[in-house]
Amino acid sequence: MSRSDSAPLQANGSWYSEYLARTTLRSWVGMSFVSATLIIVGGLLLSWLIPYLAGGADRIVPHLYYVPILFAAARFGPGAALIVALVAGVLAGPLTYVDVATATAQETERWLTRTAFFVGIGQLMAWLVIPALRPVTEELRRMRQEFDIRRGLKHNEFFLRYQPIYSIRQRRFVGVEALIRWQHPVHGELTPADFLDVAEDSSLIHDIGELVVAEACRQTEEWKNHAQAQGREPWYTAINLSARDLIRPELAYDVARALKRHHLPPDLLTIELTETVLVLEDAKPALAALKHLGVHLAIDDFGTGYSSLAYLNRFPIDTLKLDRQLVSNLGHDPSAADLARGIALLAGSLGLTTVAEGIETRHQIELSRELGFDRIQGFYFARPLQADEVPSLLLLEAVDPDNPPTPRSSPHTMNPSGQSLRRGPGR
Repeated sequence: MSRSDSAPLQANGSWYSEYLARTTLRSWVGMSFVSATLIIVGGLLLSWLIPYLAGGADRIVPHLYYVPILFAAARFGPGAALIVALVAGVLAGPLTYVDVATATAQETERWLTRTAFFVGIGQLMAWLVIPALRPVTEELRRMRQEFDIRRGLKHNEFFLRYQPIYSIRQRRFVGVEALIRWQHPVHGELTPADFLDVAEDSSLIHDIGELVVAEACRQTEEWKNHAQAQGREPWYTAINLSARDLIRPELAYDVARALKRHHLPPDLLTIELTETVLVLEDAKPALAALKHLGVHLAIDDFGTGYSSLAYLNRFPIDTLKLDRQLVSNLGHDPSAADLARGIALLAGSLGLTTVAEGIETRHQIELSRELGFDRIQGFYFARPLQADEVPSLLLLEAVDPDNPPTPRSSPHTMNPSGQSLRRGPGR
């Protein structure tokens, strides 16, 4: 076989060795504390029993002790490796005779030398494994959470909360932003920061996206019917979708199907995009198809990127949502006010609606009015609400910002628990 022929075999052998080592390390690290401890204790006992039954440490060299030592180093680190090595040294020394039949003990020098080897090999293994241990541990954590998310989706633990959006000109609430939450059976209510990064690395983000679209449309239709029964104008719902969702060719079809199923006018649904999505060329067909349906598109966190202005001509945008960090600097940083005013003027000249996020004080409301924003949302009015709390706010004819109303549960909402199956990657 030529050298060139052997190269692929060597490469495959190297890959297989790396795969085997990583798989072994993953299985060791992923083992529970109790199971790993039992394996170490069992390994120590077996390593002592075999030389003893063989007639002593001279009849069979007690190298089996290295197995539990190396396991402890890989599973628990250098501290555990040191403890197991010292225990192994005692078991292989004073507790294991050289010759069982004559009850002849080992020489102290040989015992100490063997113990030193146990300690040295264990510490060397631990420090060699440490660089690989962290990524493997993180990988296992993500694998466990991915399994947990899959279980949560199956058991309907994901639901939406809604934050009202206030119109400055109309002096009333005109819509909501849907925000995904996870009612975890152990950790309680989790926000997207706790699980979306794992979901986006797998196909689970598509399952979550479908739930968000379907539940948002279902809930908006319910609110629409309730508003019309009260002789009021219906309000819209804004949702956030992952970049991986927005490059799927079938996204527009899924949205159209949800709108049709719930008899919902497309202009009552707004899909918020981040600049990350807009830089993806693959997202352009999906955005064009969504716009063709009549769905509104918004750029979220506007004012934080370097190339946001270029997107206003490239994509059919309806709304600009100012970043909450920019809004929080209003009244403190003069450049923030100048930038916000420029964005409002630009949006007005292009016929776009502006929404300021993160409003938390009365002063920020006044600044938003002075700067020319159309709509605002934030904790000043309400934190993200359950579905049954929303109608009490959105049915109000007028809202005085000096005396914001307190949300209350509504008997008209079909989902009083707020724990729907749909979720939208919100904040």
